[in-house]
Amino acid sequence: MADKKIVLAGGTGNIGDLLSSVLVQLDYEVIILSRKLHTSKHSNIKYIRWDGETVGEWKEALEDADTLINLSGNSIQCRFTERNKKELLSSRIDPTRILGEAIDEVKNPPRLWINFSGISIFEGLEGMHDEESKDCGNTFLANLTKQWENSFFSARTPNTAKVCLRLSPVLSRDFGMFKELYPLAKLGLGGKVGDGNQKVCWIHEDDLVKLVLWIINHESPSDLYHACSSAPESNKLFMKNLRKAVGMPLGMPLPTLFAKIGAYFKGVESDMLLRTNSVYAIRPAKEGFEYNYPTTQKAFEHLTKK
Repeated sequence: MADKKIVLAGGTGNIGDLLSSVLVQLDYEVIILSRKLHTSKHSNIKYIRWDGETVGEWKEALEDADTLINLSGNSIQCRFTERNKKELLSSRIDPTRILGEAIDEVKNPPRLWINFSGISIFEGLEGMHDEESKDCGNTFLANLTKQWENSFFSARTPNTAKVCLRLSPVLSRDFGMFKELYPLAKLGLGGKVGDGNQKVCWIHEDDLVKLVLWIINHESPSDLYHACSSAPESNKLFMKNLRKAVGMPLGMPLPTLFAKIGAYFKGVESDMLLRTNSVYAIRPAKEGFEYNYPTTQKAFEHLTKK
């Protein structure tokens, strides 16, 4: 019998898979709210259908839950057409709003609600930004993230503590940035992008899971944390450390023009490659959290030998 119940809203993606695989090893009961019904391959994982838009029978999953973790939101790896912008917004705002309503309706609501957000709230801003920064960018992603967080913090949950977790790109062999860059670096194509001065924020997948568990077990967590390293790196240094880890001393650079062309044909926004987002974390370390992989050297060494 599992010790505690964790509910993952929108938990069928990469981050949900990461968390659920570790949570069941720790003997948590994991309930995953999903728009599509899945067959569970583990006795401690159960899937419940929801639409992410209306309160339904799924709200019973929140009764006596220890923690609710909201991972809902369509991927930002797309072109920002008007249609995609609407879907990116609604896929975040609607589930967050409806989770707040459901928490308010159940008799024994979750003790803790962790809502994922993004470091994109600082996109386009100059300078460095930690959890104490009050500034926000004025790009589409920055405004999207701001509305998302406003929806979360405005939810009425007097008996449920709330923590916003701003996620940076996750370094993993199974998905995301590292998976794409690793084979390119091995082929000698892992050079700087553009001028290479844009800052890159990141977190190792193991440290992300460790951080979430640390928040769950924190007696009095802060209301906001950055899920990223304590020091962003320039794209030039980031790629240099990756090349070193894969044993390739040379890397063909990707000029700005070709980065934009490549992004266009890949169906994503070139800003994700070329725009600086200088974000770092200070609160986890201040409150006693220790990273297993605090530098890209250690992260890349682990991922290339994993």
